[in-house]
Amino acid sequence: MVFWRSKTEKKADAPATAGDESATPDKSANGIKRSAAEAATNVVTLVTSRLADRLADVSTVADDSVTKEPKTTKDQKTAKDLTPIKPIEQMHFFGQKRAIAKIRTALEASRGEHLVIMGQPGTGRLELAESISKDVERSPSPDWIYVVDHDAPSRAKGFVLPPGDGARFRRDVRGATTKAWAAFNRYLKSEEHRISLDLLEEEMRYQSEKAVEPVRRRAEAQNIAVVKSLDGYVLAPMHEGRVVRSDVFRALPDSLKRNVEAKITAFEDELQSIVATLPEAEFGASERHDALLRQTALRAVRPGLAQIKKSYPENASIAAALDAIEETFMTLAVRSVGSERHAPTVLLDCDDGHFYDPSVRTHVVVARNASASDLLGEISRDALGVPVLLPGHLMRAGSGIVIIEAWKLAADPQAWLALSAAIRSKEIVPINATGVGIKADPIPLLATIVLITDAQSWSKLEAIEPGVARYFPHVAKLADTVPIADLNEDDFAKGAARMASDHGLRPLNATVAPLIYKDAVRRGGGRVSLAGIALLHLLQEADAIAADHSASQIRAADLTEAMARRAEGNAP
Repeated sequence: MVFWRSKTEKKADAPATAGDESATPDKSANGIKRSAAEAATNVVTLVTSRLADRLADVSTVADDSVTKEPKTTKDQKTAKDLTPIKPIEQMHFFGQKRAIAKIRTALEASRGEHLVIMGQPGTGRLELAESISKDVERSPSPDWIYVVDHDAPSRAKGFVLPPGDGARFRRDVRGATTKAWAAFNRYLKSEEHRISLDLLEEEMRYQSEKAVEPVRRRAEAQNIAVVKSLDGYVLAPMHEGRVVRSDVFRALPDSLKRNVEAKITAFEDELQSIVATLPEAEFGASERHDALLRQTALRAVRPGLAQIKKSYPENASIAAALDAIEETFMTLAVRSVGSERHAPTVLLDCDDGHFYDPSVRTHVVVARNASASDLLGEISRDALGVPVLLPGHLMRAGSGIVIIEAWKLAADPQAWLALSAAIRSKEIVPINATGVGIKADPIPLLATIVLITDAQSWSKLEAIEPGVARYFPHVAKLADTVPIADLNEDDFAKGAARMASDHGLRPLNATVAPLIYKDAVRRGGGRVSLAGIALLHLLQEADAIAADHSASQIRAADLTEAMARRAEGNAP
């Protein structure tokens, strides 16, 4: 490079000697002169020393910029490494917007309009149904109690109660009847009751003697005695007011014996006609004895039930239930006198946990087991042999939602037939366990049934009962994949972060987002795969790797290693 300069400037740029003040350059003046000269000639004039200075300045600036730029990049990278993906507030189901809208519409419809959610395993069908069901608000269903019929102990009558009152009512009735049974047993052992029984027996004996007395007087006038025995009455010859021994009677002359035997035969016929009427009197006495026991039982149970009735003023159903309980208690108390039973059963005991809870908007029951007894309930016996009602899923849900997986019903045809019968009749009838013969009144089916199925399970149900679709007017189909345009990387990553949070995994680092999205597109064949199970397994494996490295988040390196293990077949 060639630098031009004028002769006049050469003298100004000459080296200055020490101590020569005139040699000290005036920087401001020199700068003005240089600017003027450069403006005049349009030529930038540099000396060798000035070039070195400028190159040094450029080198310093360049070094600073190089030094600062990696530092800025490192800070940005560190911040990104520490930033977790923020999970979305609502549960994300990866592009199932249409299916979600149909599910909400079906669950908000009127009762009895059941729903099928169709989709492949792994698309989050069960979780989706459970999540949306909890957001649906429904009015509570009434509670029901069962009272054993006093006329037919093998039948249990159903009575409706206000929502939420069933547990308290049954608890109060159990307490009242338990105390009444103890009081009844005390009354039976009391002196008052013993005296009443003695008077009753004495009256029965008097009535019996009164009927036989005319025959006895006429027989004794002819020396024939009427003797009371355990088996009834016996006629025997009598002499001077005393019964003649058999050996003495045999020693009498035959004519005398025939005369006595004729008299005995005549009185015997008359006595038999009188004795034939005695069972009616004894039956009447037995009825009076039962009436005494019933009065004693009523005296024991009525105060407690009257106290319960005050808690439910002007409720006809509860009043009828308490009347039935009172009548049944008295009947069973009379029947159980002298037995070793702990207490008469008047109310079918059952689990209190399924009744209305004001803090729950809608009862959502997931049928983990789906046999006929699991769905409809079962009447069994407890360890003491007392009948007990085990409520089924349909009863426990009340007016809520029951979620059932179709493959469980397809594996147990009897369960499906029991469920379809309940849907058709809109009633729930509990099943009797082996050895139990109590028939309970049906109660209304108010719950909405959500059936989780795939094409294979659905075809199996249709094979069991053709036309199964008529029970489910609403159908929501979950997609396996969606176009990339419908689900971007950011939304997918937020949904994955929610999935990790819901399953107790570490937060997802921001660097993970492109990796999981790319993997979902690969699995979807150019579309975004909605297989939540595959994604969850991948995140669980990456979480385990992050735990091995004591990391607080699932990082890109953890996810990459998890993908490598999956490719090698070492992970699900």
